Amino acid sequence: MDAPAAQQLNLKVDGMTCAHCARAVEKSLKGVEGITTAEADFASGSVTVSYVGARPEYASLDPAVRKGGYTLVKEEVAATRDPADVARKEQRRNLILLIVGAVLVLPVMLPHWLGLMGRGWDWAALGLAVLIQATVGFDFYKGAVAGIRNRNLGMDVLVSIGMASGLLFGAGVVIFHWRLPVGLDKHVYFEAATLLVVFLRLGKYVEARARGNALGALRSLLQLAPDKAQVKRHGNNTTIDAADVRLGDICLVNAGGRIPVDGEVVSGESDVDEAMLTGEPVPVARKVGDVVRAGTIATNGTLEVRATAVGTGTALANIVRLVEEAQRTKAPIQRFADKVSNWFVPIVVGIAVVTAGAWMIGGAGFGRAATQAIAVLVIACPCALGIAVPAAVMIGSGAALKRNILVKNGAALERISHASVFAFDKTGTLTEGKPSVAAVEYADGVNESAVLEALAVVAQASQHPFTRAAGEWLATRGNPESQLQNPKSTEQAGKGVIAETEGHKYVFGTAALLNEQGVAVEALQAKADALRERGDSVSLLAADGVLLAAFGFEDALREDAKEVIEQLNKAGAKTVLITGDHEAAALRVATALGIEDFHAGVSPERKLMLIDRLKDFHIVAMVGDGINDAPALARADVGIAIGGGSDVAKETGDLVLMSGRLTDLPLAIDFGRRTLRAIRQNLFLSLCYNAIGIPLAAGAMVWAGVFLPPSYAALAMVVSDLSVAINSARLAAELRKLKPAHEQR
Repeated sequence: MDAPAAQQLNLKVDGMTCAHCARAVEKSLKGVEGITTAEADFASGSVTVSYVGARPEYASLDPAVRKGGYTLVKEEVAATRDPADVARKEQRRNLILLIVGAVLVLPVMLPHWLGLMGRGWDWAALGLAVLIQATVGFDFYKGAVAGIRNRNLGMDVLVSIGMASGLLFGAGVVIFHWRLPVGLDKHVYFEAATLLVVFLRLGKYVEARARGNALGALRSLLQLAPDKAQVKRHGNNTTIDAADVRLGDICLVNAGGRIPVDGEVVSGESDVDEAMLTGEPVPVARKVGDVVRAGTIATNGTLEVRATAVGTGTALANIVRLVEEAQRTKAPIQRFADKVSNWFVPIVVGIAVVTAGAWMIGGAGFGRAATQAIAVLVIACPCALGIAVPAAVMIGSGAALKRNILVKNGAALERISHASVFAFDKTGTLTEGKPSVAAVEYADGVNESAVLEALAVVAQASQHPFTRAAGEWLATRGNPESQLQNPKSTEQAGKGVIAETEGHKYVFGTAALLNEQGVAVEALQAKADALRERGDSVSLLAADGVLLAAFGFEDALREDAKEVIEQLNKAGAKTVLITGDHEAAALRVATALGIEDFHAGVSPERKLMLIDRLKDFHIVAMVGDGINDAPALARADVGIAIGGGSDVAKETGDLVLMSGRLTDLPLAIDFGRRTLRAIRQNLFLSLCYNAIGIPLAAGAMVWAGVFLPPSYAALAMVVSDLSVAINSARLAAELRKLKPAHEQR
């Protein structure tokens, strides 16, 4: 008997500030019955758990999270709050504590700088040091206790050792008159007990600000949904919370107002600004019967909209969810950073112990040895390493979203920057996806009325582009009404449609499909081949086993397709066309666009085999319409869906070009490359600071008069955080300037 499939649950956890925090939460949650895996992302405050059996309840999850020193957010609260707003509140809290610390530390350090030390000052400095650590430094001690309890020696443990050691040595000097090490003054210990705490809080503020800025795109998305909605109930217009709108409610949207739900227009007309979904700057006319989406704006008219999707069911809510998923997905390079971070703390503790031992062996007193060891622990805090990757990924995905490129998988930004092969579907990707009937060939002895009647049934049964095109052609022939209503239909991917009703069976599709259904196609073989030779796609029509006609379809190339292919070829990427269409049509498109290689007549199964074969030697990006090409998009290293706004949340790709413009593909590649470059720069900066700072903190340059007390080590750590934050902000400014080709012309 098969084991039950694992299910996933996303949780929101407050209090995580570094990779070690995330690991502590993961460890705690794995201990809950039924949970098999847990993956936490401190940058977005999210944890994804996999479980089997019954869905874990809040009552069992909360104690596990609290055991690690963190707070589990209730599901109903998490569903309505803005993660960026949470980051802003954390940023504000850190700023307040930073200001408090700065005010309290001045009376400690000013007397020393002004040469006013004395016994009264000593006791005042000690009292203020205790107060600062109990307020500004409380979070670090709390995190350290939780880390030790969970055997997770993270950043809080390191800095707490430094803070506590400085306070204890300062107290020993003041209360017990401990002898000071040669070359050190008592102010060194009070720096460790006070300035150290303030600089650490400054680092926390910088990190929170970086996370808040990175989450800005998500905040702008959430702000698109209006808080209030006007609904018609019992004959009256009532203003209610948008969250309280029910399916079927009629919402009134005045000119300039945002639409609160996905729905159908039942009254009124208006131009609707849909730029947030489609990227089109020109509003689109919407009238009775048209579909509108939550977050779009009725610019110049009043609409009454019947709600067909509300709350978390709207297209906008789906996009928000996808963005959140992307921001908590770890890029491959993030896993490298995590591995470094896992080994980082034990190695640093070892270096600190060796440093203390070396100073003791060298004849220095215990106080001097401890001072240098504390400096090592403080300067090596892996905070910058922790935010190096997530900050850049969130900024990159957020900036892409503002350009109507939905990044559904954070790792996709890294993978698309490495892609060396771009495989394209044809219909709807390189072509307009709106085929039209170019020619019709009738079988001998078949009259037009029989063809039109059969086609009318098929047109009711399928929404495939070829079927729709045939239906449009049918309308030009007088739009005959089918006498056979509500056909039962079966679509076969890549082959066609079978419609059955009232004992009659209609087949519309490839010769292979007709052969499978026992229909002989030889009578039209020569005429169908002639259509293919000129580049048309061909579908055959049969009724009750009798071949009726062959339809030739042509599909115009996208205006921007040639330009995009040329850019990819010029950049050294290999371009491949993979299509289910026949060879002549594929050759026509490949030749017109300059595509190096093409594969025609490819079934969905063979398309997967081709993707796998390419992946053996290349990093493969598959570009398709996101629905018919779903398996290939999922199999490729990175799937890129060309999607319309209304279907964007249903697409399979890792990236979705929401505007439907192919010119956004080079822009997405550029976003990926610049984001990856910023990630590498961030990692270099954070590791470089430690490579230089740890030896200095250990006392390697004392012989040259360079001494790094713990407080200065903490300041160096803050500079490390600042460098990563500033570089991430530079990335955001750089990405804002990028424009797709169609905007540059």
